[in-house]
Amino acid sequence: MKNLKSVSVIILILLLLTIPNSAHGQFKGMMTFYGSKDSRTFSVYSSDLGYRYDFIEDDQEGAVIVKSGSRELIILIPQQKMAMISPSDNPMSMANDPLQSFEYYKASGIFEEAGEESINGTLCKKSILYNKENPSQKMFTMWFSEDYNFPMKLINHIDVSGESGMEMKDVEPCEVDPSMFEIPSGFNVMDVPNTMPNKQ
Repeated sequence: MKNLKSVSVIILILLLLTIPNSAHGQFKGMMTFYGSKDSRTFSVYSSDLGYRYDFIEDDQEGAVIVKSGSRELIILIPQQKMAMISPSDNPMSMANDPLQSFEYYKASGIFEEAGEESINGTLCKKSILYNKENPSQKMFTMWFSEDYNFPMKLINHIDVSGESGMEMKDVEPCEVDPSMFEIPSGFNVMDVPNTMPNKQ
């Protein structure tokens, strides 16, 4: 179980918008996640088929995959030939993928547009998510690139451990191999049950 906890901890960050990808937005880049105590950097790949984060933690490689239109998240641990499939609104899914986590919270918020800003050379639309029940409470600030159809930066203002966030760098268009979004043959697949009630 240590490996499962490690996977959840290393990608526990912020919460973004779940967005359908489009072919024009295919890219690769580096995403830095930061929290109140540390930061980590991951490789990101996105195409019309979905998106993927690659990471190394304690000398062990791993990946988080979400296919376009899917309500499931896949966590790969290649050295153990293990794949875990979890519902997108499961707490583990939300801890391992900021996009799925934001999808869970956005129903409780109100978006307000805040102009345009450039994040590391990429023009983005800035927006702020406020708490619907307490409109003065700022929940998230997001910078979204229409060119790449993906958030370039996000700040989570309600992280219980302190303000956290993510930022994309070194983003460049590329052709992403479709096999990156599939579970490799020979992997043991484990289904993770949902333990989170649906948010109305």
